[in-house]
Amino acid sequence: MKNSLIAALLGCVLAAPLFAHAEDSYVSVSVGNSKYDHPDFDKNATGVGIAYGQSITDMVGYEVGYVHFGQVKPIDTKLNAQSFYLAGVGTYPLSEAVSVYGKLGATVNHYSGNGSSETKFLPMIGAGLGYKFTKEWSAGLEYVYFGEYDHLKMSMWSANLRYHF
Repeated sequence: MKNSLIAALLGCVLAAPLFAHAEDSYVSVSVGNSKYDHPDFDKNATGVGIAYGQSITDMVGYEVGYVHFGQVKPIDTKLNAQSFYLAGVGTYPLSEAVSVYGKLGATVNHYSGNGSSETKFLPMIGAGLGYKFTKEWSAGLEYVYFGEYDHLKMSMWSANLRYHF
């Protein structure tokens, strides 16, 4: 499974130049606080992500991305989680530079630890606040909930930096 995740991520990176010619598209990198929330433990780690998005209209678009939630060690075992997602994005401008947005989509979460691994298809939802510095550069703060599997809820607060094509 690890090889297929790496291959998919590499494919997204290699395809990015093709998407760069699409009007109103962006690439984003993010870092933040991921949360592993389970009835038996509540752990945080540093999560990182990369995404590609495109606006279809001024208020509607989509985003595809990858998130690695970091590693935690609850109850004498190491636990890792990763996510590939596709989400519709709705944006509402508050001013020329500031906007709020919401995401709704699907995620494929991969969990590994204690010698086993699971991959699950789950719904995701998120919201954020963005600020556009220039035509090309923007930044944002967002919260995304990546679903629940076997009583484990995954979420992440993050800051992102975007380059718009």
